[in-house]
Amino acid sequence: MVLSETIKVKYKIDTKGRNTVEMAKLLRDCGVKGFLYSINPRSIVMAVLPEDKAHNRKVLNELKGLVE
Repeated sequence: MVLSETIKVKYKIDTKGRNTVEMAKLLRDCGVKGFLYSINPRSIVMAVLPEDKAHNRKVLNELKGLVE
């Protein structure tokens, strides 16, 4: 993945007090593709390839259902 070809995407997800490393590992284990830029209590910002955007949205929607 070349970072110049990526787009920044904000996903709304409750991080439940996790730090950046813990959240990155959780996302990687769930199959989310991309680099984690920043984390807030209610959202994350990632750099993803345009073709992975829909896949990540689907995975994160499933993850929201499991975590909440």
